[in-house]
Amino acid sequence: MFLRRYILLHLCLVLLAVLSAFGAAAPALAAEEEVLSSLGLGDETEVSTSHFPRPASKVAENVTVITAEEIERLNAHTLADVLQAVSGIQLDYLRTPGSFSYFNIQGALNTTVLVLIDGVRQNDYQFNMAEPGAIPVQQIERIEIIKGAASTAWGPALGGVINIITKEPNPERVASGMVSGSVGDRFTADSRAELNGTVDQFGYYLTAGNLRSDGLLPNNRVNFNNLYAKFSYLLPTKGTLTVGYSYMGVRRGMDEGYIASWDIVAHDTDDLRRQYGFLKLDQPLGERLKLEVEGFLTDRFGVSVWGHIDNGTVVNDNEIEVRDRSRGVNARLNWGDSRQNLVTGLEYVHAEGRNRDLATTDPPIFDRNWDRWALYANGSYSVGPLTLLPGIRIDHTGLSSEYFSYTIGATWRLTENSLLRAYGSQGYGLPSPLSAHGLMKVRTVQAGFESSEIPYLWLKGTYFHNWLRDMESIGEQVLQNQTRQGVELEARTVPLYGLSLSSGYTYSYVRDTDSGERVKTSSNWSVPPHLLKLGLNYDNSGLGLRGSLTGNYVDWNASATTLAAASMIWDLHLNWKVLPQRELSPELFFSARNLFDGVQTTDTELFKNTPRWFEGGVRFKF
Repeated sequence: MFLRRYILLHLCLVLLAVLSAFGAAAPALAAEEEVLSSLGLGDETEVSTSHFPRPASKVAENVTVITAEEIERLNAHTLADVLQAVSGIQLDYLRTPGSFSYFNIQGALNTTVLVLIDGVRQNDYQFNMAEPGAIPVQQIERIEIIKGAASTAWGPALGGVINIITKEPNPERVASGMVSGSVGDRFTADSRAELNGTVDQFGYYLTAGNLRSDGLLPNNRVNFNNLYAKFSYLLPTKGTLTVGYSYMGVRRGMDEGYIASWDIVAHDTDDLRRQYGFLKLDQPLGERLKLEVEGFLTDRFGVSVWGHIDNGTVVNDNEIEVRDRSRGVNARLNWGDSRQNLVTGLEYVHAEGRNRDLATTDPPIFDRNWDRWALYANGSYSVGPLTLLPGIRIDHTGLSSEYFSYTIGATWRLTENSLLRAYGSQGYGLPSPLSAHGLMKVRTVQAGFESSEIPYLWLKGTYFHNWLRDMESIGEQVLQNQTRQGVELEARTVPLYGLSLSSGYTYSYVRDTDSGERVKTSSNWSVPPHLLKLGLNYDNSGLGLRGSLTGNYVDWNASATTLAAASMIWDLHLNWKVLPQRELSPELFFSARNLFDGVQTTDTELFKNTPRWFEGGVRFKF
């Protein structure tokens, strides 16, 4: 084992050294004009999967990019609405906007998926979970989703990364913005505003919103306030100083329903507040060398009240208060261009957390603090159609042992319109501090292709195989060694008369390697073997019309005691800019969600998805 790690470590170091030597001798090259998007090889985007923006054709991982335009087309309220439309991702349930839900990426629980906004961790420090229903979308410029282990660049990201990049100040105007409002069933209303612009060297971006509902399901009301601000200043040294702040607060009913096994009517509520701030310096040090330094603070406070109804009266059984804070600094040097580059960096985080039951006088369930630091190096070197992508990272986790992560990847450009990609990686996930478990570990292999050789059609396929050790479940915590493998296939057509089709299918097989049995979806694991995403999009800029019809199907393969349901869910979204030839024109939008009133959830007792409901609104950009 030691010899194998020794060889892998030195292989990665040699590759990085070769990359640096060849890159230093190479002339400066202008970045290739490859633009963001996985819509086809001729229309790519640069993605920052390893902290350095690279064309998508030079990324070995399976990456999906969602833009602000696509988010707006879905009339999305929160990140949960967006993720449900992405191939390979499945929410356990989609309820009143702003509600809590688990999700998985190709069978990887959300406790193993790292969610970042502006490079700041959004996962809590108690259960390592991020809530997509508590992340508003208005400030999002794009979302980069890495499906699979990404520990070499990001640390505890065994199941993947959801990297959210926020909007920048408009450099062309002193002031521009947007106001919007919508209303739907059960007074489900979403009000937003944003303002941004640039004055000389100073730029600003501001947005605020409120999402509220009387509840599309019993005891599922929501009142969600959010604020986001970003200010940038262009320094005389040609560097940029950016400061940002985010606040969100949500009060909501979580559930209400009869639990037959307990013979009670559960009634649970939740109050959550989270804020973070960051200060970032981007300073060019040369033609192809840049220094990035960022510091951040986070604070999260929540109270969950677990209770039941007794003769019409709500009785509180537990009142769990959770508090976690963190502060840290990240620093990295970026050298190179789109053909040769090297990123070296360090990270430091001090975190503290507390968990106690206010309904008792017992001491805290959990109260501790810890320090985590990491050193990493990732790079790429292109020669002809081949791009090599090595990376290494050492983490001192603070909660368990130190860990060495590595990646060896490659892409091969077969033709102008076809690409092969593959990588092997070793990574880890953090255990819950509430448990005494060690690190969760993964070794993964992925291989895939991307092609637009067939006229009017873009195709992408990925095979994945993960060897997982000491996996920590949700619910009743258990440890399990697993093998998770499968394929993901995607297809999209080029728009014809404004119409285009999209589809995505994911198959995964998860096996308990100790017992040899197939793992089934339960209160501990969410491992659907079949996922299907369908989409029909329409764009007519001359008429100002946009529309989407999306379909989502899941086969849960649930255990006998799991009350799951798996109907196909269809959503319709329409947008109409009333005066398309004018810049200042209102845009009307309408959504019909769950058109055929299907049920798709892992728990029909407490967490049914919303029935069919409608909403409409107007947005005005200036």
